Amino acid sequence: MPKFSRRRFFKTAMGIAGLSLTSSSYIPPFTMSSNRIPVIDITDLYHPPQDFGDTVDLIFPYAIPEIDLLGVLLDVSQRYRMKYMGEGEQGWYNDPTGGREPGVITVWQLNYLFDRAVPCAPCPFVPMARPTDPQTSRGVFENQGIQLFKSLLEQSSQPVDVVSFGSARPIAVAMNQFPDLLRKKVKRIHLCAGSYPPGKLLEWNVKLDPNAFVRVLSEDIPIYLYPCADKDNAFALGNYNTYWLMPNLEFMKEIDPRLLRYLIYSHSRSHRVDFLQVLEEEPSETDKNALFQRAHNVWETDVWLEVSKRLLVQRADGSYQIIPSTERKASDRIISPSFIPVRFKPFSDGNFEMEQTNQETPHRIFFRSDPEEHQKALREALPILYKSFRTVPKTF
Repeated sequence: MPKFSRRRFFKTAMGIAGLSLTSSSYIPPFTMSSNRIPVIDITDLYHPPQDFGDTVDLIFPYAIPEIDLLGVLLDVSQRYRMKYMGEGEQGWYNDPTGGREPGVITVWQLNYLFDRAVPCAPCPFVPMARPTDPQTSRGVFENQGIQLFKSLLEQSSQPVDVVSFGSARPIAVAMNQFPDLLRKKVKRIHLCAGSYPPGKLLEWNVKLDPNAFVRVLSEDIPIYLYPCADKDNAFALGNYNTYWLMPNLEFMKEIDPRLLRYLIYSHSRSHRVDFLQVLEEEPSETDKNALFQRAHNVWETDVWLEVSKRLLVQRADGSYQIIPSTERKASDRIISPSFIPVRFKPFSDGNFEMEQTNQETPHRIFFRSDPEEHQKALREALPILYKSFRTVPKTF
């Protein structure tokens, strides 16, 4: 197949996927039951990916029966749609791997694999001018995700969990456009961003839009904060940050073959425009091996475990597993983290401090008492879980 330029590739893909992206006012009917948890996912998901982990992590809410994924809001940063060489801060924010576009293709692939119709739409591309900026000046296209957010909350019959992986901009803009609706319909905001203890430089997700992070942490609504970094190190095993490392992805040799094809399409940065058909074709051994041998940096797992109410446990035989809370045994030892009641104090530059409190507060911060065991447990338990996921077969 001839190679396509990025612009031609995205234009072609949009011709197929555009119904969902450009018509965010239409939301497929959904019925929520009391035993499923309604979730809106805000993610800086792109294709080709900026962080391949976003592609891996999005499988979880599709495959876990406890979660009712209502919609995916695509958190887009204009500077990373192309190659970006930073602002001189020791190269921390450089990304020479662009260009890329919002991950509508990735969402469509998962809808296809799991026979779903989860809507997705992009959110404003540029940072907020100030914490109170409603970003209505960004126009209709970039505000599709914000309007989808509003529509999903309005249609929900029960409070919704909102997860955020990327900048806090879509949540902050929503707070400035429809604050009363958020207070009424959002159960908890799970914000994966920031450094604790704070460092000299801003953590990546905060740097994407410092004003947005300040706006969200200033709000007196239920916010669970999952810091990505420990001081200046996003790859540290700290007590307050969620990071852990999977040394390779050999376990993916045993996952559902169609999920493997989905992952290889993203990991290989494929330019094929027949992005659904590729899920039915056997990938090359070269592409497989490149995926299997990859080290995998992870930040999002604990967010999804908390939202789904799944537990990370050590069983009586010493094995580690991720289980539904209803399957907990008296002999299980809980490895799952805790969430400490705090009051956040954000600063105008995007940094923050916190104060632990015994008084009533809507704010919590992630805490793991033994980061090394937490990583060890997830290295064993997450592959078992992912190998259990099954897509919905297609017949033609």
